Amino acid sequence: MLTFEKNKPTIYMKALFTSVLAVCIISQNFATIRTVSNDSNNPAQYTDIPAAVAAASAGDTIYVNGTKYTYSDFTLNKKLIMIGAGYNSSNQFNLITQVNYVYLYKDAGVNNGSGSVITGFKVNGYISTTSGSLTISNVTIFRNMIANISASYPMNNLTVYNNIITGGFSGGNNCTNLLIQNNIFTANANIGNLNVSSVVIDHNLFIHGNAFYNLTYSTITNNIITSSDATQVINGTVTNCTFSNNLSLSIKISSYTPTNDFLANNNTGGQNIVGSDPLFTSMANFNAYTATDNYRLQTGSPGHNYATDGTDLGIYGGTYPFPSGGAPGSGYDTSAPPPIPQITSMNIQNASVLPGGQLKVNVKATVNN
Repeated sequence: MLTFEKNKPTIYMKALFTSVLAVCIISQNFATIRTVSNDSNNPAQYTDIPAAVAAASAGDTIYVNGTKYTYSDFTLNKKLIMIGAGYNSSNQFNLITQVNYVYLYKDAGVNNGSGSVITGFKVNGYISTTSGSLTISNVTIFRNMIANISASYPMNNLTVYNNIITGGFSGGNNCTNLLIQNNIFTANANIGNLNVSSVVIDHNLFIHGNAFYNLTYSTITNNIITSSDATQVINGTVTNCTFSNNLSLSIKISSYTPTNDFLANNNTGGQNIVGSDPLFTSMANFNAYTATDNYRLQTGSPGHNYATDGTDLGIYGGTYPFPSGGAPGSGYDTSAPPPIPQITSMNIQNASVLPGGQLKVNVKATVNN
């Protein structure tokens, strides 16, 4: 029996288990658990993700090992819990789960990716709905590094939180009830093409401006936008939105009059801060994301306890405070793995074993809540 203790447990085992099998010891609320690895030195039930998805039933959980190889693109046409090893692993193996494209699909028949969860992946291209798809609902995307999220085809009740987004989020008029919370948008990554009233953009960090374009009726609260130069923060196509309790280090708004006010161009709200240093604990360059920076606010920050909910502005306040994957400054602080038990190191204590003897293995693991 394996016993996990939060943060720093030690486990003694009679046999050597792979990390994928170890992390399977979680809630029994999940249906069938399937494992995937495209590394022949660390085999699993399936060698690639599409085969595991095809074999799975709605409600199954699929664990995808971290390896040095990129997995094939896959389409979620049934409700699945997809769990990778993370996008910047701090364990001794230093392997991530990487894929180029993930698609969500629903038709009028049995195919329906609604209710799916995606966590622990590095997505180099897009997580996207597909052409011809009916409305996908209740999808959760968290603790990933993603180049782009595209919801050009109908989506409802999409929750996106605790991700690092390097390209941006592009929606459509049929994307409703959208929550984008506590994410890091790296240099020039932005949110746009959302024109419905049920969009909430809250407690995010936008680095180097260019945060918003082509938005109408969105509620934009408690975000921090950094830029040490006159980089455009908001495009003139942003109108009739509500901006409340946001902080921008510097601001330039294209096609606005005045050019330094969130509330120009028929936007409403209040209590926004313009032209103030957010006073992060450490940030080497206001125009670039680095994994060693510490985006927590100092107690003297103008954003400290300034959010509409009384918490800090930015990624460490609000509903989903950004989880830590390692000590601040280590390079893993903003790289939290999925919230499941994961092995961080394994050491064989006896290199040779006589027939009938025991192989003693010391295993350390963490529960990443």
